[in-house]
Amino acid sequence: MGTRTKLFTLELLGGGFGFVWVAAFIAAIYFLYGALANDALWSDFSWSIVAGVISKQIAAAFRVNKQRVEYVGHLTERGYAKAPAEAAWRTANGGGRNLLRNLQQAESGDQGAQFESGAGTVSSETSGD
Repeated sequence: MGTRTKLFTLELLGGGFGFVWVAAFIAAIYFLYGALANDALWSDFSWSIVAGVISKQIAAAFRVNKQRVEYVGHLTERGYAKAPAEAAWRTANGGGRNLLRNLQQAESGDQGAQFESGAGTVSSETSGD
């Protein structure tokens, strides 16, 4: 599957889940009104909120994946192999789950904080130049 086809597919799926997200929250407003004014079931309101939150998370994941495909596709068009392009994506996007913890350590003045990335570990210590 080519890059353009992947981008189209990711955009289509992400847009579909985005539409479900918006529709679920519009339905949640309707069900909230029904529950408050007409003694309708609160479970309808709750399920629409759950559906909206899940759809929002899935749409966001498709958006991030689309950005990754664009980034890696751009680098591979310029001659990079796929594995180094993927490593560059991980490095450019904070290196994974430990980014927040690493940033908090660096901001607290811990000069030995280590920043983990997909391409290895880089120390935040500065030289005394």
